[in-house]
Amino acid sequence: MPRARNPLPQLLPQRVTMVKQRVDASTWRRRTPLAVLAGPLNAGFASLGEANEQTFEPIASGSIFCKPPTGQPEATKHHAPTNQWCNRWFRIDLPAAAKGEAGLRHLVWACDGETTVYWKGEPWAGLDAGHASCPVPDQAGTLWLDCGCYATGIWVPGRRVIGPDGLRFDSASLAVRDQAAWSASCDLDVLLDLLVVSLDKAGIKWSGSAGFSQPHEFCPPLVRILTSGLEEACDGFIAGGIPAMQPRLDALKDRLKGGSAWLPVSALAGHAHIDLVWLWPESATERKGVHTFATVLRLMERYSEFRFSQSQPSLYRAIERQAPGQAKAIRSAIRRGQWEVMGGFEVEPDVHLPSGEALARSLAIGQAKTQDLRGSISTLCWIPDVFGYSACLPQILRLGGVTSFYTTKMTWSTVTRFPYNSFVWRGHDGSEVLTHLCTVGYNGTVTAKELINAMEGHRQAGEHGEMLTCHGYGDGGGGPNELMCERARRLADLAGVPPARWTTAEAVFARMESVRERLPIYQGELYLEYHRGTYTSQSDLKAAYRGAERALQTHEAVRVVQGTGPLDEIDWQRVAFAQFHDALPGSSIAAVYAQLTPELNGIGERHLAASRAALTGAGPGWTVFNPLPYPRTVVVELPVGAGSLVEEDGSAVPMQFSEAVPGTVAGEPVEARSLALVSLGGLGVTSLIPAAPRADEVELSTVRVANDLLDNGVISAGFSADGQLDALRIDGQPLRLAGLCGLRLYDDRPLSFDAWDIDHYSLSHPRPVAGVPLAIAEGGPVRAVLAGEGPLGERSRVALRWILDAGSRWLRCELAIDWQENHQLLKFHVPTGYRGRWARFGCPFGSILRPQLPGVQADEAQWEVPGSRWAAVIDEDGDGLGLVSESKYGFSCRDGDLGLSLLRAPADPDPGCDRGRHVIRFAIGRHQSSSAIIDGGSNDLWSTALAADALFTPPVVAPGKRRRHRGDDLGHGPFTLRNLGSLVPAWTVPDKRGYTVRLHETAGGSGSATLQLEHEAKSVELVDFLGNVLGDPVHLGGGAVRIDYRPYQILSVRVRR
Repeated sequence: MPRARNPLPQLLPQRVTMVKQRVDASTWRRRTPLAVLAGPLNAGFASLGEANEQTFEPIASGSIFCKPPTGQPEATKHHAPTNQWCNRWFRIDLPAAAKGEAGLRHLVWACDGETTVYWKGEPWAGLDAGHASCPVPDQAGTLWLDCGCYATGIWVPGRRVIGPDGLRFDSASLAVRDQAAWSASCDLDVLLDLLVVSLDKAGIKWSGSAGFSQPHEFCPPLVRILTSGLEEACDGFIAGGIPAMQPRLDALKDRLKGGSAWLPVSALAGHAHIDLVWLWPESATERKGVHTFATVLRLMERYSEFRFSQSQPSLYRAIERQAPGQAKAIRSAIRRGQWEVMGGFEVEPDVHLPSGEALARSLAIGQAKTQDLRGSISTLCWIPDVFGYSACLPQILRLGGVTSFYTTKMTWSTVTRFPYNSFVWRGHDGSEVLTHLCTVGYNGTVTAKELINAMEGHRQAGEHGEMLTCHGYGDGGGGPNELMCERARRLADLAGVPPARWTTAEAVFARMESVRERLPIYQGELYLEYHRGTYTSQSDLKAAYRGAERALQTHEAVRVVQGTGPLDEIDWQRVAFAQFHDALPGSSIAAVYAQLTPELNGIGERHLAASRAALTGAGPGWTVFNPLPYPRTVVVELPVGAGSLVEEDGSAVPMQFSEAVPGTVAGEPVEARSLALVSLGGLGVTSLIPAAPRADEVELSTVRVANDLLDNGVISAGFSADGQLDALRIDGQPLRLAGLCGLRLYDDRPLSFDAWDIDHYSLSHPRPVAGVPLAIAEGGPVRAVLAGEGPLGERSRVALRWILDAGSRWLRCELAIDWQENHQLLKFHVPTGYRGRWARFGCPFGSILRPQLPGVQADEAQWEVPGSRWAAVIDEDGDGLGLVSESKYGFSCRDGDLGLSLLRAPADPDPGCDRGRHVIRFAIGRHQSSSAIIDGGSNDLWSTALAADALFTPPVVAPGKRRRHRGDDLGHGPFTLRNLGSLVPAWTVPDKRGYTVRLHETAGGSGSATLQLEHEAKSVELVDFLGNVLGDPVHLGGGAVRIDYRPYQILSVRVRR
């Protein structure tokens, strides 16, 4: 025999690649074309039952269908207008397996779209960009194929997008797998991947196809062993094909065993990150769940070691609706321990924008469904992809039974690097959750490169010897596939690779608990230095969402007072759904908001109507109800012609006639109405009764109004000639304004993610908006208004109203805007002389201090930050100015200049985002860290946090004199709160036997408040969000209960009647 040539190992990667291609070509030992019958294209999504009634005809290879309609917007980075939200059914008659084919047959499907195969009426498997084939049963029968006319498997390398002419059907074939070729292909896949990553780590450059490849002069022994063994395997293939190559591959694998026993473990979680909405509507998501889970269940049959972890109870509810049989199969897999339900929350929510109560409900609802599915609640919060994590989240989680937290998103920060991977995250109140930050994404494919890179980035690998990684193509990719399972088997013991083990996520944290004391602690928020535009994008959706929250709060307050028990959960489920991290933040396509915004508006309208109906009385007059659990004096709107009114005790009600307001460029016309100034107790109800005019009308502090002045005796606001706020005094003391307060425009063209981002440079070049001259619109005595209208930007207009109510300590602003700009950001700025080190921003529960002075890069990275509808710029002594909004969440604060982001105009993924009409409300006042509430009058002080609720939660006005409930003759609520200090009573929650009062501390203080009950109570207990008893408050006697609180604590006081 001729002597072998001298080795050139630098050429080996190309050779192995070529050999693998030849092996792959022999993976199917026989392929038989299948005749395919096609049904009609459906206008929407037709079910299997509906498909059974349709007419099917043969379809030819190369057929095009579902051509996109004309007039579609151009494709953007994230939006593909060729995706259509409809389906088409196909049918294939499957023959029985021939001898030797049992368990080896696959359907190879070449057709655009995302297809679910049905067998005997149940989902069988998914076919998509990540799954070109699926196993089929051995029996003869009919396969039904549900083809969704969209392709959104964006995480799958080399995926094919739908062309401008529509979807293309190419072929279907029945293929019999050659197991020897398949096994050899998987071996080559893993070993070549390990060789390539080893060369890269060693700094050895090699050419992928042609050109110079660096000689292996200095390299790790692993590289030399791999090159030698793979060279022999390739020689074997050339000499004798796969039978000659396989023993050499086996020998190489044996040689590489046992070399990684000392390495930390790669804990693999099978997973499919399914965005409940994003680049597709909810209707498509439900199909994606069925599609993906069908494949997962097939994998579990063939790979007993495979484990799959899936969050979001909302998705399981969808499966139960769409595929009840599949839902039962999932429950069986859960019982077997192969399928893990976890996550805690109903969805993977944004955790900056929802109110704290709404997050608490999402967690309680999600945990209840998790309990139903698996027999216990989840101890793990799973939110790998969201735009930062509030400092109150650890406490929320602990109060919902969750002790651990998993994410990957903090690796996306662009200015500073988060320092830990396994750590104890401590919230601003001191609550702790065990936390794991994965160093790679959540669409892993179980490659050596992924596992090695993940572990090399694991900064606590010495203390915590596991890295939990997620594997499976998310969204339209169909989840894990066979190759990933085969790779996991080979990577379980392979030199140089952290040993791979399928596991459940909660099991990883259970093991992590044993090293808790050795892990670092991080206290405070996890601020993501990215995606800052999500606090503002899709203004209408955010307003509708906040309106739904507020309406539920109001309706539940009515039911607490009337003792009528809890609401049906369904609307809370939908509000929780809207919290999803691509819905509420505004990063989805237009179709999502076309469905979700009206739905949320409908929830709000329905619950406000139900509140009015429950309060509607008999006879002339009106019933007015305060849904907040503290007293306040507020202006209510009544129909025109209300005339003079008295309260139930005969005292006159201050009144004002307000003329009709014609429709502005951005607002609907407002009918003429009467305004009444009403004092209400906490959860209090009163009647306004028509009466003859009286000579001794109620005296009010004079409300003075001029074209440049609003003054109610508490607040005095001055305005410039062009209508901008330039002076503000409260109780005779000036707030330190440092310039004109007004609108500014910014060029807003993010470099990467349009709807998601506000880039640093964008805020460097503000353009002041010309003010508009003001004129008196209403002159008191109950309310004074200055109004003006003018142009805004290049093609928009704004109508401005400055509003001051009698006795109010807050100056309100209402903007009606017809917004037609492109790539512009609109902010309202309040420049001040308050230049303390910190500014304070609202959180869903509590608040947080963030730097407002120039400093280190981490400070500068916070050029736009989230605030839960309020912020305050303060001096070192705590004096300052507060800014509260109805439904705006994006703020900026630098050198005393406090900004509120109002509108954006991105074009991707929704080309029409925010264009249109908006009504925006906010208010300015002196910052107060605590409240001093006596009787709800003008002498009361509201904390800025409390004002964010009080100013934008109107009383309920219903026709007729009030009806009494439970022997109530006084019209007050079931309890009174005293000495609130920095506590904010956020919600009153009804249940079947009483109610719960939810409070949270908002300024970092501690103290004691008093809950004075106005009724007999069987028990008063402190509970968590799930109703578990945490302890008892201090009973003071006479129905009084002392509530002790610590900084940023959330308290739930449950009262049983």
